[in-house]
Amino acid sequence: MKIKAKDSLNNIFLKQVVFTENQQSEKDIYNEVNVISEKLKQFGYFLNSIDNIQKKDTIYTSHFTLGNRTEKAFIKLIDNKELINKAYLTKNDTAIISIEQLPSLLTSISNKLENSGKSFSEVKLKNIQLKENFLYADLDIYKSKERTINKIVVKGYDQFSKPQLKRFLNLKKETVFNQQKIEEISSTINSLDFISEIKPPEILFSKDSTSLYIYLKEEKTNSFDGLLNFASKENGKGLLFNGHLDLKLNNILHTGEQFKLFWKASGEERQEFKLTTEIPYILNSPFTPDLSFSIYKQDSTFLSTRFHTGLKYNIKPRMNIAITYDSETSENTLQNNNNESVKDFENTFIGGQFTYRKPNNDTFYNDKLLIRLNPSFGYRNTENTKTNQFKINIEASYLWNINTRGSIYIRNETGYLNSDNFIDNELYRIGGANSIRGFNEQSIFTSQFSYLNIEYRYLTSQKSYLYSITDFGSVKSSNSTNENLYGLGFGYLFKIKNSQINLGYVLGKTSSQNFDFNQSKLIITFLSYF
Repeated sequence: MKIKAKDSLNNIFLKQVVFTENQQSEKDIYNEVNVISEKLKQFGYFLNSIDNIQKKDTIYTSHFTLGNRTEKAFIKLIDNKELINKAYLTKNDTAIISIEQLPSLLTSISNKLENSGKSFSEVKLKNIQLKENFLYADLDIYKSKERTINKIVVKGYDQFSKPQLKRFLNLKKETVFNQQKIEEISSTINSLDFISEIKPPEILFSKDSTSLYIYLKEEKTNSFDGLLNFASKENGKGLLFNGHLDLKLNNILHTGEQFKLFWKASGEERQEFKLTTEIPYILNSPFTPDLSFSIYKQDSTFLSTRFHTGLKYNIKPRMNIAITYDSETSENTLQNNNNESVKDFENTFIGGQFTYRKPNNDTFYNDKLLIRLNPSFGYRNTENTKTNQFKINIEASYLWNINTRGSIYIRNETGYLNSDNFIDNELYRIGGANSIRGFNEQSIFTSQFSYLNIEYRYLTSQKSYLYSITDFGSVKSSNSTNENLYGLGFGYLFKIKNSQINLGYVLGKTSSQNFDFNQSKLIITFLSYF
């Protein structure tokens, strides 16, 4: 299909008009010709006409007469001048605007009325006149009654706490109704791990009220991963427990709360126990407290206990800020206390935290984007010495979907502890499946670190993917020496019914050593969802 005009200048203009040239039938051709005619009106050719449509072989040619082009519009304002950009107004309350900008002007007025809850308002031009190259018209605006959301009806998952739901969705009393708010509600629901939408929200309008219907389904996000082994101690006296337990309970009280229990033991080498809880919008307030308590034992060297609490406030559904408080007590458990690198100490830190999290809404509970920043100030007491300290923790990740099967996952974690001096039992401990892979769990003690996890993921099915492992980072030990770390490998993650299995093989090395296949690590995690 082609389009032409009698005038050569008009032909030049028609070449700039975008339309669909290939059509399947004559009916489609005539429909497309009418679409082109409407597009010409948007450019100011209000009196354009279709002269004829000629067919030659399989080519249809539409001939247009464009007529005179209207270049500007003079829009007389009767009232509601606050809805118009002042840059367009003249002294006699007339807006002068180019024809190309006229549709966007009318749309912007409609959007302003929509966003203020007046969804059934009408914006139109009347008394339209075309004189020479100008359009003259009066702007007629009908403002409908402001609509507010008076009632929320939950379908499908009616056990969920309505006061909590209002907090999650940022719905206050008499929230103004508009389409943007409905889209925001839908987006927020999809950002919550423990519920999902059955279908988009719907609105029921009555004479005096506006009811919001939300269709929800509870998701199984509770998970368990555990393995326990028994062995006799080397001296034959008593048993050693080896293994791990990772239990996560989400929304079991139907308020969006979280409870986590973590335990891991590697014989007498190291043991860790951690309890975490988060209760959103406690006592129907806008604040969400979180608490954690952990105990860590490093062979016979030291024993540390940590306490953390934070108070979060949601700026937006995906963004929150928090005040944090951390304290740690560590005890040197060596029988010979001459080791100066390990000492008894107590520390306290107060800080702030910023978190932005955008979920990917996929089968694997991935985040599309995560940013977490936590600077804090505090001090450490050792014997009779008080040392001021500063630390900052940063975590950021991004999942880039290249196509329907391939994606690249990038994650960075950085930690920095500033102090006049350091002792080993206060340092960061990194290494293992959840940090830089290819090294033993929490085997690297450092005052400063930064590492990158990079994965190329290839979906083999809706519930599985192969991935590469490329980890590298830099650490600084307590004696101020720098070392680079590298981890290379591959893995396969898949889901079977309510279980998720992750298998990985990684080789790790430092800048002072080569890759050693005898030191390779096999990573196996088995999560059961319930």
